Amino acid sequence: MVLSRYFVLYWLGLFGAGFALAAPSVPKQVLDNGLVYCTHSLPVSLNPQTADIGTNTNIVADQIYNKLFELSGNDNHVVPSLATSYYLSTDGRTITINLRRGVKFHKTEWFTPTRDFNAEDVVFSLNRIIGKNDGIFPADENVNTNSSKVSQYALFNEKAKNKHFPYFESIRLRNKIESVVAINPYQVQIHLVSPDASVLSHLSGPNAVILSYEYALQLNADDNLAQLDTLPVGTGPYQLKSYFRDRNVRLVRNDEYWGERANIKNVVIDVSTTKTGRLAKFLNGECDIVAFPDASQLKLLNERLPSVRISVSDSMNLAFVALNMKRQVMQNVDTRRAIAFAINRQRIIKHIYYGTAKVAQSIIPQISWASRFNATAFDYDYDPEKARSLLTNKNLTLSFWVIDEEQVYDPNPIKMAEMIKYDLAKVGIKVNIKVVSYNFLKKRVEEGKDDYDMILTGWVTNNLDPDSFLRPILSCPSQSTISNLSSWCHPPMDALLVKALQTDVQLLRSLDYDMAQQIIVRQVPIIPIATVNNVLVANNRVAGINMTPFGNIHFRALSLNEVQK
Repeated sequence: MVLSRYFVLYWLGLFGAGFALAAPSVPKQVLDNGLVYCTHSLPVSLNPQTADIGTNTNIVADQIYNKLFELSGNDNHVVPSLATSYYLSTDGRTITINLRRGVKFHKTEWFTPTRDFNAEDVVFSLNRIIGKNDGIFPADENVNTNSSKVSQYALFNEKAKNKHFPYFESIRLRNKIESVVAINPYQVQIHLVSPDASVLSHLSGPNAVILSYEYALQLNADDNLAQLDTLPVGTGPYQLKSYFRDRNVRLVRNDEYWGERANIKNVVIDVSTTKTGRLAKFLNGECDIVAFPDASQLKLLNERLPSVRISVSDSMNLAFVALNMKRQVMQNVDTRRAIAFAINRQRIIKHIYYGTAKVAQSIIPQISWASRFNATAFDYDYDPEKARSLLTNKNLTLSFWVIDEEQVYDPNPIKMAEMIKYDLAKVGIKVNIKVVSYNFLKKRVEEGKDDYDMILTGWVTNNLDPDSFLRPILSCPSQSTISNLSSWCHPPMDALLVKALQTDVQLLRSLDYDMAQQIIVRQVPIIPIATVNNVLVANNRVAGINMTPFGNIHFRALSLNEVQK
């Protein structure tokens, strides 16, 4: 059974900073003979299914878990992982997936598997994220329905229904999938409500990991289901050794991994410092790789240390200003256009991103396959005179909210908000900035009290499909949710988004998304600011870095050169 003492130790580590406890130091032999990856933060949950929307899925999960599929290159091509193959029915509504055999779950101090991965794990994992848990557990014939005692299966179902999966809720995955069923131990069928070309992309993203059904049942029997998200068990090339929140995570190689075995035995993910602190540790030899470095220091670092490798790639993200359509002042399209013309986006790129981002010329980032066919551009270049000419109300005062949390798409939100305030003041618009937390914003949206006129926000997605970009932030079903902060609903655009999913021909889909972008450019519910590059800094000790379009790297592909650390 599950060893509950490890769960207690985990929570002591999680909250130890508030007591006299401290995270034990990582053994020197691990630091000397392993990889140290320094990054900005990690979530409380190590299960990416539950990761907050609009944030990069954490680097740890990519090493611990596998998905049914992976995305190859920048064309959104789906390749098998835990699946070996798949085929689509002629009506486009049934996906039959053949599963890999001989895949073992991690054996850890808190769980020992008794069987290999099979269809039960897939059915459980997918049903969990779409909130359709009924029927996935075997019936308990010994339960007396008139008794107060309820089977663990029924309890599990009730608890699972209260769990939130923000990314999958934002794309309305439960409305796309009718059912997930096991045909035999190594074959699964996904029945769709209607043909949907985006589903396989969603199942290939880092949120769609496969969990152990056996582990979940053991936890549920101990009334400890929360541990499923905090002490992970996966099938990936690494498994968890220890986790101390806001300090470090230790991973150790999974020597029973079904794929190519990792070269490096020990990996330490350090989350204990700021951007400047991470670079300082890197220069001091305490980090081999730094993610989310201080962009203002990159040029100097490159000039002073030419041996340092700086990896840069395009990314599927967007920083933007959302204009709240529930507010009367934002009902005027000329006012929205005036605000767009008034913002000097080039100046923001220079002083916020230091060359690590590009002015967003479209809503869908250029790395997406849809951009190859799209002709629509967000043609609101900085023009304060035009902004003034569009303003009918010469005494506008707007409330402008900004979330005081560093994100991939915005390394300095308050500074950016101040720059936008300055730009709008030049055309006669007074702006009152209110700094809020993400949790405060979420609560206000849920209560319908999101009474800002504008908000500085952004979006990050985990695949290159335009549906996962436009639908969460600008569709009618997402109106008045934490992802659609403009609270915009435009049925003609929604019709285009629905139409785009009826075919898997990228050219035809791209034409629909291009027409959708034309509507957005005319109506201006949001003002795109920047698309930000993924940046990693590494020393010459590390070989094999190949960053994904989403900023992550696969540790199993890395190796260490024999050089002085």
